[in-house]
Amino acid sequence: MKKIFSILLLFIICLNAFAQDKYSIGERTTSNPHVKKFAVTQNNIHYVLSTPYVDTAIKIYDYANVLKSNEQKKIQQRCKEFINKTGLDIAIVTLSENTKEPYGSFNQSETYISDFYDYNDFKANGVMFLLDFSNNRNTIFDAGDLYERNFMGSNLEYYGSQMRPLFDMGQYYDEIMWFIDHVEEDYLYDISFPIIKCSLFALLFALLFWTIHRSKYKLKLKATSANNYKKKGSFVLTQNKTDFVRTFTTKTYSPKSSGGSSGGSGSSGGGHSGGSF
Repeated sequence: MKKIFSILLLFIICLNAFAQDKYSIGERTTSNPHVKKFAVTQNNIHYVLSTPYVDTAIKIYDYANVLKSNEQKKIQQRCKEFINKTGLDIAIVTLSENTKEPYGSFNQSETYISDFYDYNDFKANGVMFLLDFSNNRNTIFDAGDLYERNFMGSNLEYYGSQMRPLFDMGQYYDEIMWFIDHVEEDYLYDISFPIIKCSLFALLFALLFWTIHRSKYKLKLKATSANNYKKKGSFVLTQNKTDFVRTFTTKTYSPKSSGGSSGGSGSSGGGHSGGSF
């Protein structure tokens, strides 16, 4: 009986180790930390070595095993579509155990996902999402140009209000897909808005030019009323009727309200905007 119990315990330990390393492609050491984008120093070497070295072609890292196999495949495919449409990179992680030490103003979850992105070979510009079950926390962050524009930081409050209920209900697949869909939508609208604004400016300028140009050739008349040109008694109004023809709706750019962003620099020195909810 003890032998069976020992074998079962060993199997569980091995299974847990496999779950933690299933996305890894190498082991980080002091002599070979596998970091390309940032300098490795005595101040951040601990954070480097405690970060998994993963294959960045994989975009969904389900360490917590909360997603079904077909859900992971759908998320992976959606991430590829997202990258093709936006040119951004993306990393999504689920975590059941977080052993990271908080760095600076970053909490444990924010430190984990920022290190995960920075110390692996993801693109300079991208977004990341962590479901940290050990801290009951969701974290969304960005990197590169998006950080300079506070992209995730400005969307944090709205995203949190929409995503947190899905997390609390255990709808992790739906939450992840919602995140990808709305980051893509908001980013594409964000980069197209200057073009729309310039187009409207050009249209207004053309209209102003046409108005000024037309006024130069407009016939100036002393008469101030059409009655001067109407034969007396030739026109009689028998019915006054108002017809509602159509309405016009205009859309203006209005960024979502800013949440409590905890953006800043991670242990790598790379900047991120966003936060946890």
